Amino acid sequence: MNDALVLLRTYPAWETAVARLDELKKAGGAQARASADAYVGVYAGRRGAMIIDVVASRQRSYKKRVQPMVADWIAASPAATIAALAANRLDAARYGLSEAEVDTIATVAQRFQEFAAAEGLSDPSQEDRLCRLWADRYEPFEHAPRLDPVVGSVKGIGLALWSYMRMRSGANALKVDGRVRKALRNLGFTVHRDSDLAVLLVAKAAAEEVGLPLLVLDQLLWDGE
Repeated sequence: MNDALVLLRTYPAWETAVARLDELKKAGGAQARASADAYVGVYAGRRGAMIIDVVASRQRSYKKRVQPMVADWIAASPAATIAALAANRLDAARYGLSEAEVDTIATVAQRFQEFAAAEGLSDPSQEDRLCRLWADRYEPFEHAPRLDPVVGSVKGIGLALWSYMRMRSGANALKVDGRVRKALRNLGFTVHRDSDLAVLLVAKAAAEEVGLPLLVLDQLLWDGE
């Protein structure tokens, strides 16, 4: 048992919140596991589309705005690879993005290209492997993603987007965003609006309490809102 969990168990509301999460797990755990199993495959062979999805997901309706945007780009760039994205800057007006977001997308794509060259994985057919390698290698930086030279250090990428990129790349992670914060608070966990790292700590401890991988917990909280 980790030290944080030992301390969190002394919080008055912890036991009740964990019991509520366990009930949610019983009701929706199977579907959450199925969703988690399919998660990484959504962008298999289309990792350029993954980058657009991740950056565009910040403060937008996912189904109404992000998914149509990504589908539009895939239609225009059928290869949908990181290499294709790095070679062709997005038109901000066409896709409803800010220039800052387009800069972020372009920089992440270029950094992945540089990482691929350094690792001998420059063939676009190896991009799934490349992304998983990145996601696993930089897991130790989850409390300091800015230290990650590939994605986390890019302007416009915070903890939530960094975690989301790792999830889509195949890592066992959770997107620390308003959705997760709200779901945990509704269950009775003590979380703070001004500390994504505190939310991550609570989520990891809660996942351990009920025996769920972080990615499954993420999907469970999505389904449980």
